[in-house]
Amino acid sequence: MYSVPFIYFSTLTYYFWQKRKVFDLAAYMSTLFAVTSLCSIFMIWGGYLNAEGGGVLSDGWETEFGFIPTILYCGLITLTIIPFSFVRPENLKTINNVHRYTIYLFTLFIVLQGFIVLSLVAGSLSDLLNGDLKDLKAAGYDGDLTPADIKMLRMPAPLRLLYYLSFMSILGLPLFFYYSCVEKRNLWLTTPLLLISVSPVLRGMLSADRTEIIHYGLMFFFTLVFFQNMITKKVRSFLLIGGLPVAIIGLLYVVAVSASRFERAEEGAGGSMLEYAGQSYANFCYFYDNHNRNLIYIEREIPLTSYALLKSQYVDTKDERSAREGFFVGVFASHVGSWFLDTGDVGVLFICTFFAILCCLVIQRYNRTEFDIADVLMLFTLGAVPTFGIFYYRYYSLQTAVVYAAAISIYLFSKVVFVWKDEDVITSHPSPNTPHPTPNTQI
Repeated sequence: MYSVPFIYFSTLTYYFWQKRKVFDLAAYMSTLFAVTSLCSIFMIWGGYLNAEGGGVLSDGWETEFGFIPTILYCGLITLTIIPFSFVRPENLKTINNVHRYTIYLFTLFIVLQGFIVLSLVAGSLSDLLNGDLKDLKAAGYDGDLTPADIKMLRMPAPLRLLYYLSFMSILGLPLFFYYSCVEKRNLWLTTPLLLISVSPVLRGMLSADRTEIIHYGLMFFFTLVFFQNMITKKVRSFLLIGGLPVAIIGLLYVVAVSASRFERAEEGAGGSMLEYAGQSYANFCYFYDNHNRNLIYIEREIPLTSYALLKSQYVDTKDERSAREGFFVGVFASHVGSWFLDTGDVGVLFICTFFAILCCLVIQRYNRTEFDIADVLMLFTLGAVPTFGIFYYRYYSLQTAVVYAAAISIYLFSKVVFVWKDEDVITSHPSPNTPHPTPNTQI
């Protein structure tokens, strides 16, 4: 049964591709789940399922990959992917910009954020290179502050706030492609957007984190797939020349962190990488068999609301939940696994359906040939859920939730269009009954 997800998602990828002979967003997402399902198979074949101290929940559990959890895993993930099959990147002709100055100001805002992070992190990268990655990772789990965080605490309150909100800088990725490929701005002007978009990655590296760099890589390719029909030769050459060495360095970093974190002779770096990438399906099945259905926690799904009303976040309840469940809840189980653990059988079906409907409302119709840049930012934000969902639900904390808060705000504002109608102004002896010209505002 454990081979079913790989077979299913491989078939789904082929279906999405052969339908239009184009590698679209849905095909990209299903490919990612096919890859993680394949890693799950290799993980099981390699005997890493019961490795001590790993990320797979198997202690005291008779390893079973039942029919029902497998169907749920594949079906619920598919439900969150299908709306993105309505986006046809090969037919995309243009991207509009209804509120040009609003987008421009937001761009400057995230650029400022990014440079604040870069200035704080740059001086601490030597600590990363000279330090023990395993110790840095352990310090991060213990809640220790990184050198950049310590420097940030000495800054004025407005700059501290910008640093805290800096996860929004990931939106610099689609903005870079928009300004470079649609408006065709000079790369000297748009490249800073690409540079500041990696600031969350640099923050994560100070605590030997892997998820931020993997999230960035996954969303970079998401953006490439969406803009594939609009990328110019100049931008393509720039990305190949500059991106290849960065990708190699990033891959070496992920391998190094994996090797330092799991120093078991029987597993090694290769085994730990397989366990890291392939554990979601196994943990989802474990959740299905062992989760206490009476425990409901929503801090992860609505972090902003739960903090405002309950003053509680997912990280605040993790230890309590683990004690009540009888297993550690902070493992990878895909985005639908996170929702299932938090809200149960009915809750996860409701959230997946709600998410699919929300995506359809943003996409609006099949085979759209034009979008607004606000639509693109919203699609990018929503797309991170199933794309990064090969691990867990992305927007689980206050810091990551500000990304969708910003995208939603821009998206809603873009739907309010102010049209000022010019009227002739009578300048010579107007009649007393002649109304004064007033601006006609349509909302």
